[in-house]
Amino acid sequence: MHLHMRRTQLLLPSDLHDRAAAHARTRGLSLGGLVREALADYLGKAGTGAPGSDDVETVLLADPFDDPHPDPQLSLDADHHLYGARRRSSRKR
Repeated sequence: MHLHMRRTQLLLPSDLHDRAAAHARTRGLSLGGLVREALADYLGKAGTGAPGSDDVETVLLADPFDDPHPDPQLSLDADHHLYGARRRSSRKR
């Protein structure tokens, strides 16, 4: 199967280009190959509900996590964990 390829130019900040090129070399890829792989992975997951996606619906409809050792103070300190507010519980970590 022959894929039709289209040439695209990207402008990258120097530090991002250097990091990406180094990562591509460690994986035995060209920079273009790394960019194609990353873009395909991003577009394959975004908004599809695929595992690993940050799609809100996927997260909300996922199986609940049943913590075998729940923290009884978590609900009291929810604002602390989410927003950095002062703890409501007396226990400090």
